[in-house]
Amino acid sequence: MSKTTIINLLSTAILLCGTMSVQAETLRGTVKDAVTGEALIGATVKIAELENAAAVADMDGNFTIKISKGGRYTIETNYIGYEPSVMKEILISGPKEVVLEIALRENSTELKEVVVKPRVNKEATVNPSVLTGGVMLSMEEASRFAGGYNDPARLVMSFAGVSGDAGGSGLSIHGNAPERMQYRIEGVEVFTPNHFNDMWNAGYGLVSGMNSNVIANSDFFTSTFNANYNNALSGVFDVKMRSGNNSKHENILQIGTVSEELTLEGPISRKNNSSYIINYRYGFTSLVDKLGLVDTEGSHLGFQDFSVKLNFPTKRAGTFSIFGLGLFDTNHDDPLKIEDAHSVYDASNNDSKLTQILAGASHKIHFNNKWTWRTTVAYNMQHLKSNMHYYGFARTENGTIKQPLAYEDPNNPNSKMYPYSQQQMNEDRLVFNTELSKQVTSKWLTQFGGEYSHRFFNLYYRSHDKLYDTVNPMTEYTKMKDNTGLANLFWHNIFNLSDKFSLSAGISGNYFLLSKDLSIEPRVSFKWEPNEKNSFSMGYGLHSMIEKLDAYFYRDGNDRLVNKDLGLTKAHHLHATYMHKFNSNLTLRVNAFYEYGFDTPVGINGSTYCVTNRYYNYTDEPLVNKGNTRNYGGDITLEHYMSHGFFGQTNFSLYKAEYRGQDKVWRNQLYDRGFMFKILAGKEWMIGKNVLNVSAKYSIQGGLRYTPVDVDQMRARVNMGIIDDDPIYKEGEEFTKRFDPTGVVDLTISYKINKRKVSHTIAFEGLNVLGAKVPQYQRFDLGTRDVRIDDGGIAFPNIFYRLDF
Repeated sequence: MSKTTIINLLSTAILLCGTMSVQAETLRGTVKDAVTGEALIGATVKIAELENAAAVADMDGNFTIKISKGGRYTIETNYIGYEPSVMKEILISGPKEVVLEIALRENSTELKEVVVKPRVNKEATVNPSVLTGGVMLSMEEASRFAGGYNDPARLVMSFAGVSGDAGGSGLSIHGNAPERMQYRIEGVEVFTPNHFNDMWNAGYGLVSGMNSNVIANSDFFTSTFNANYNNALSGVFDVKMRSGNNSKHENILQIGTVSEELTLEGPISRKNNSSYIINYRYGFTSLVDKLGLVDTEGSHLGFQDFSVKLNFPTKRAGTFSIFGLGLFDTNHDDPLKIEDAHSVYDASNNDSKLTQILAGASHKIHFNNKWTWRTTVAYNMQHLKSNMHYYGFARTENGTIKQPLAYEDPNNPNSKMYPYSQQQMNEDRLVFNTELSKQVTSKWLTQFGGEYSHRFFNLYYRSHDKLYDTVNPMTEYTKMKDNTGLANLFWHNIFNLSDKFSLSAGISGNYFLLSKDLSIEPRVSFKWEPNEKNSFSMGYGLHSMIEKLDAYFYRDGNDRLVNKDLGLTKAHHLHATYMHKFNSNLTLRVNAFYEYGFDTPVGINGSTYCVTNRYYNYTDEPLVNKGNTRNYGGDITLEHYMSHGFFGQTNFSLYKAEYRGQDKVWRNQLYDRGFMFKILAGKEWMIGKNVLNVSAKYSIQGGLRYTPVDVDQMRARVNMGIIDDDPIYKEGEEFTKRFDPTGVVDLTISYKINKRKVSHTIAFEGLNVLGAKVPQYQRFDLGTRDVRIDDGGIAFPNIFYRLDF
């Protein structure tokens, strides 16, 4: 979009502010059955705090309520034979319509003299069949929670048991590696949708490609997933994209120091209730680097993404939708500065490119006999290419390094960069997912279906065994172009045995075509609610997943594919939750969990490597399915839902994460941080029609585990003139050390000015505003001939102006 176009849009919107008459705020939405998606004709919706602010759902389940004064309100919905719904603190303010999708659950209690308890938002997952191990993620919170950054992945970092990184969006759950969790979008498994995902570290990334402007309320699971969730060991992020406004065209233009974005939504056909929503974002961290707002340490990171969803409801043939997501990332490094080179790692130069595309179509239809059928087909790809070079080091005559270090200088023909590694990780997936569900009776819901993904891949990874090797060719650790598939089937049921007790039970089957490995996995959970204030739930599940495909195609020194027969990695999950409601706004949640992994790939011939400690984006050693893991501990969360403008949450987690290889010795896992503590609080003020929001979050967590470098051996090697990319670690001390804990402060301040036909928002979103350094690596410093700690955390301030019109 050109600068002239942006100026014209701003001018037009501001002109509308002065010419349009005052319009009432609008609440619209749809009331439907939570299971079938069927419109609930005649459901009543009202705003509890206002008189005569109510509506009745029409033939399509739609309702509209106009109010004259904006604010936060409680939305109550009732329908005969269904549990009432209470949605608290819904912000209705400004020209943008508030569109709700209200899903009611059928009342399982027989019609006796029983007071049916209303279901309050945030107390249940979007998926109606989940009893334990999951929480609902509200996208509205992503805009006002400190550290949310309009990024669903960063919002999840506020939850108990979930650790993140000050410089990225990788999610570690209860000490598991980020790559052990799964993302789903519109019902299908996808690559981790983070910018720069797998570019350096497996399952990480800088910021999510998912944008809260286009994401609906979604579910996040940390244990004992239902049978319809497969190929994950630590967690599942089940993301739903929202449909665009089907009655009014609305737009968002945002200009900031980190990214610029435009969101367009509106009706395709008002008669048919079809709609579109499109979001495009262009990010350039080089701007904040040049402004001195963030230090990118010589790396230039560029990213773009887009999201789209087209929704086509029909009267009799169900609802069709088309959706898409695209991420485009580039990275290159500045020439090396002599004064910054103290380690061989400082002398690296990385040139990388990442492309991710998701394109799919889905269809959902419900039948009069309470059957619902959803089918989704999708194409998902991730193509990564990366080249690593190292700048040459100048040496004295006896072979030792002299200072300063040499670097690539266009005026000096004796200086040069030496190639070290080349990597290409291209994978394309065709995915088919289908699910049938039926509310057999008011007490029994059954679901069954499956997913098949066929995976085409073209992988290579080659590297020199030693730096500055100009004689020998690179060693090829991975080189394979082929295809394989992953299939699963499931059957899941939920039984509401009484108004106090529910039981969920199912079974899943996972089959990996490459290794011909089949896993049959039972899942069961229950929830007991003895009264309105207390509930107890517990679940068990056997889960499995495949590794990243490069792990299967490592080639040993004899060019043999020694990992090709690796089977599924498996784990038993046991999870329990106690929940106490002090009142309608204050809730205590206590979790306890135990996970025992088996058939985990580990190294051979004395190697202490385990895939659960995978940090880098490649595998370069032979593996066997003979390892174990165990993760156990507990979380406690005290949450205050928004009331009178105040909201807050504090949680504490204490856990242990261990693994063992073929030697049967238990060791700490890389992500065994031990503990984490988070406290978040915010306040919102209505100033006339305008909204001021201030929120802050403080989090502290234990550091990553590491193996100490053997300083004496490193000094001896450097004295002999040997410099390479492999540090020598102390044997027998694998992951015995832990970096110091790090405290990080996030801050969000926003002010929204609501005019007649437009709203203006000025905001500051600061991630790690105090610039806390997060220890990430132990290095050997060539200058001091001693170890040093390299930090990974960065401060990431985003100052932006947003226009809703």
